[in-house]
Amino acid sequence: MLSAMASMIGTHAQEAEVSMPIDYAPVCELDSADAQQQNTDSLIMARKTHADDYWKQQLMKGKLDLNDESIVYPSFLQMCVNLYRWGDRTFNSYDPDYVVGTGYKCKAVVKNEEWLESYAMRFPQKVNMGMMTNISSNLGTYVSYMAVSLGYSQEMNVLFGNKNSGQKKLELQFTCSRFAAEGYYNKNTGGTNIHHFGDYNDGKWFTDEFPGLSLESYGVDVYYFFNNKKYSQGAAYNFSKYQKRSAGSMIGGFTISHQNVGLDFESLSDELKTQLPEDKTVYRFKYNDYCLLLGYGYNWVFKPNWVFNVSMLPSVGFKHCFADNIDGYGNIFSLNIKGKLGLVYNHKRFFYGLGFRFDGHWYRSKNYGFFNSIEIMTLTAGFRFDIF
Repeated sequence: MLSAMASMIGTHAQEAEVSMPIDYAPVCELDSADAQQQNTDSLIMARKTHADDYWKQQLMKGKLDLNDESIVYPSFLQMCVNLYRWGDRTFNSYDPDYVVGTGYKCKAVVKNEEWLESYAMRFPQKVNMGMMTNISSNLGTYVSYMAVSLGYSQEMNVLFGNKNSGQKKLELQFTCSRFAAEGYYNKNTGGTNIHHFGDYNDGKWFTDEFPGLSLESYGVDVYYFFNNKKYSQGAAYNFSKYQKRSAGSMIGGFTISHQNVGLDFESLSDELKTQLPEDKTVYRFKYNDYCLLLGYGYNWVFKPNWVFNVSMLPSVGFKHCFADNIDGYGNIFSLNIKGKLGLVYNHKRFFYGLGFRFDGHWYRSKNYGFFNSIEIMTLTAGFRFDIF
């Protein structure tokens, strides 16, 4: 009997040992979760209590994260931050397997640009002429904070004792994951040479200075990237992202531009004037382009920290010609093309880039043909950093 009682007591003891972890484990986990939630609630309440101070302190330290939803702002600032978060999610988000941020908000950049302009004209009776400007070189330094950049550039031709090229240009750019926008202004009042004109010099290449050309060109281009989660234009040209894996994207958009090119052949030598098929010596191509563009861009990550980009962007639309245009007032078909090549190497905070850009505008009517383009090569070296 004693043996039976001992056996019963042992059985109940084993059951108690087995059941205790099952009974107590959820209670321990619940207590831990409650404690974690209480800590989070306490932190949020503390930030609410000191809302006017906490975000200011983080801002002064350079550690303010606008995507940190536990930070509470005054009502108007909260509305602005919410609007920023919506815009960042909608227009500037990427697939992190393909594109990631650099982790820095500031850049210091040294940039060298070499550019020239090319012109080709077809007169009646199939007489052709080709011209190019001298190469103009600019060296500039820039400091950027996110999308804001401040810098200074100097034309190197003048520094080395050469005369001013007469070429001027201004550019504005904005890029995010979904779209990009570019504005530009170009002006040329000198430094142009004729290299081909009809049968002169038996059609062979020659160089004769031509001061009679003037150009004023400006416009706005807007691009939309269809594969915007995996493809980053900024990784190849703005150094604002890292492209981790190769990816490409169809690119669509529109372009609006103004072209005003004047040619005065009165200053030509008598030998070259004999190539003119007409009595007139003054020509003007003046029009606005309104075009839709559709092209493709591809980022090739052929080695870690390297990316090579190629983008081709033809555009189709119509030209609105002004009254003083060579063919007078009217609308004609427009076909233009833009192209880019970019090679970038990233090493820790440093980055180095080599880029080529091409922007060509084609005018064609029953009587005349004219093509003008700008070609730019850019060498860039820079350093990423944070202020604090």
